Amino acid sequence: MANPQSPLDRFLSRLIKNDPPRAKSLCVSLLGDALAPHGGAIWLGDLIELLAPLGINERLLRTSVFRLVAQNWLQSERHGRRSLYLISEQGLRHTAHASQRIYVGPPLEWNGEWTLVALPRTGNGLAERAELRRELVWEGFGMIAPGLFAHPHTEASAAHDILEKLGIPDRALVLSARDLAGAGGLPIASLASQCWNLDELAEQYRQFAKNFGPLEKLLETPPAPADAFIVRVMLLHSWRRIVLHDPQLPGPMLPDDWPGHAAREICGRIYWQVFDASEAHLDALAGRDNERYAPLAADIASRFGGKPA
Repeated sequence: MANPQSPLDRFLSRLIKNDPPRAKSLCVSLLGDALAPHGGAIWLGDLIELLAPLGINERLLRTSVFRLVAQNWLQSERHGRRSLYLISEQGLRHTAHASQRIYVGPPLEWNGEWTLVALPRTGNGLAERAELRRELVWEGFGMIAPGLFAHPHTEASAAHDILEKLGIPDRALVLSARDLAGAGGLPIASLASQCWNLDELAEQYRQFAKNFGPLEKLLETPPAPADAFIVRVMLLHSWRRIVLHDPQLPGPMLPDDWPGHAAREICGRIYWQVFDASEAHLDALAGRDNERYAPLAADIASRFGGKPA
C-alpha cells in the first residue's frame, strides 16, 4: 500500500476493514475485470500475491480457487511444483454475460416491449418452479402475477438459456409482449415498485457513492501502481455486488433522480483514474514468467462509456 501516513492508505485500510471482501467473490471479480482481458491465466502464487494486500490470506484463497475449479469457473494445469489457473469456457461465458450489467448498464430508451415467462399450472414440480424463479429473479425478471415473470428489455434468449440450464426447455412459455394500457388497462410498468425492490437498490447505490466518492479527490495525486490496483479491485468488487442484483430497468421506468446513474458515473471516473497504473501492477505480477498472459484486449477501452482521451 501507500505510505502508512497517506490519506489514500488510511482510506483503503478503512474501506477493507469496514467491508472485508470474501475470497471467492473477490476472485470472481478479479477474473472478470482484470484477468479475462489478458487471456485469463495466472500462476497461483501470483494470484496470492495480488490479493494479499486486500486481506485475503493464502489458505482462504487456495480454498476459493479449488471451489472455483470444482464449479468449472477455472481449470488448472500443473507445471512441476507450480499451478497455473485458467478461466474456463463456462467462466468466460459468465463474465461476458455480467459485463453488460457492470460496464454498460440499462438502456436509456425503451420501445415498450416485454419478455414474459409463463409457467403452466401443470408440468412443473415445486422444486423446479422454485429453482426457475430464483434464476429468473437473478436475471432481473420480476413476478407480476403467480407463475408470470416479466422483464422490459432482457432478450428472450436469456430466458431460453435459463430453461436449458435447468433441463426444462419445454416446461415454460417464453413470450414477447406489449401491454395495451392505452385502452384503459393497467400498464405493466406501473408495477415496477411491487415487482422489484427499487428502494433497497437505490439505497445501495447511494451508499456506494458515499463510500467511493471521496476517492476522486484523493486520486488527484497519481497513486502508485500497487495502490491503484487495490482501488480498482475494491471499486469493481463493490460495484459488481450491487449491479448484478439490479434488474437493469430501462431509463423511462426509473425515477428522474435515480441514484444508480450518479453511482455509475462515479464508478466510471474512478475506474479510469486508476486504470493505467493498475495495469502496470497487474503486468508486473500476473505477466511475469507467464506465456499465457496476453496483451490487453482492445474492447476494454469501451467500458463505462469509453476511456477518456
